[in-house]
Amino acid sequence: MLWEGRALREIGEADVRRLLATELGEHLQLEYKRDPYENNDRGNREFLQDVCMFANTAGGIILIGIAERRDEQGQPTGFPDPIAPLGIESPNPGAVLAAYDARVTAAIEERLPLEMAAIAVSEGRHVLAIRVPDSVRKPHAVSYQGHVYFPGRRERQRYALSVREIKELTMRTVSHLEQSKAKLEDSFRDVAFTAHHPYLIAGIVPVFFEDFLVNLQTAAVQQAVRVFGRVILGEFGNISYSFDGIERRENRFDHIVQLRRNGLLRVSQQVPTDEQDGLDQVRPLGIDILLRQVFMQARSVYEAAGVGSPYIASIRLQMQREFAGLYPGGGPWEEPTQSVAPGEYQFPSMQVDDLINIDRLLRPFCDQVHQLFGKDRSRSFSEDGIWIDRNR
Repeated sequence: MLWEGRALREIGEADVRRLLATELGEHLQLEYKRDPYENNDRGNREFLQDVCMFANTAGGIILIGIAERRDEQGQPTGFPDPIAPLGIESPNPGAVLAAYDARVTAAIEERLPLEMAAIAVSEGRHVLAIRVPDSVRKPHAVSYQGHVYFPGRRERQRYALSVREIKELTMRTVSHLEQSKAKLEDSFRDVAFTAHHPYLIAGIVPVFFEDFLVNLQTAAVQQAVRVFGRVILGEFGNISYSFDGIERRENRFDHIVQLRRNGLLRVSQQVPTDEQDGLDQVRPLGIDILLRQVFMQARSVYEAAGVGSPYIASIRLQMQREFAGLYPGGGPWEEPTQSVAPGEYQFPSMQVDDLINIDRLLRPFCDQVHQLFGKDRSRSFSEDGIWIDRNR
């Protein structure tokens, strides 16, 4: 998808101008619109079906404010017109996008989160960008003015899904979700453990994974894995190839990053412990930090690989011996929690619409880790769910 791995709010005029210079045409995941959708029944219906068709197919981006070249018969060609005025004039483009979002909330079933941004391209002019996810809740339907529509997209055209296609889409989506969860859990069982150390395993897999989805020979992918450090972002390491894919290993804490050709990314590592009378004592706040490093760097890997959302993510704590948590006390000392039995603690898988908002992905996993030790939630996040940087 266009600008995969980047938040739309990060896209600027230079990115849009570069798009025009490359003459990228409309395709399965890209639609150009010269003007905003009309604020009437016809415009609302067209907008809702355009959004829904992307969600029901492979996701996509709608760019409003980019005109198409015309052929000799005056028909749009699907290619951007480099000499046409760029952007739309609007005193409040944010309000336009908010109105679009409200229409989607009111008329598209199931819930469909959108990402939107107004990209300033000149004084008073903006390109409105709307990113629709490749939804794991498909099929979606537009319910508007007493009518129900199930739109899909073929090449650069919208069409109505047939009953057979709707049934197949439902079965395929459920099958993909089940397969991706099973694939991730199977990869966790492949981890080899040494000695009695506790292990943290985290993994992500694209919902619509397939064999040879990732080209492991590209320099960008290799570099993203080489710098996938345990704690220090950008720490360089060596990579090697195995039957499963490409790996980066650190002997310290047995840290292993593995990226498979089907897009599955798995990270396993020992959890630092203190030992007290044969009891492993771990710091759950430290686990929060380890998980944050994993998901932040996973974003870079998938961006380099050109693999988009949605994803399934999960984590597991593998405890070989009885263990307890260590939390900051009232003074300079740490206070242990009650002990927890050894075993495999597999946390529920989570559907991930994107890897842009890491905190939204990370917090449920961190909360569950701390609940294992009898706490209500992780203290690494504010009440608003924002990561607390304790180094500041």
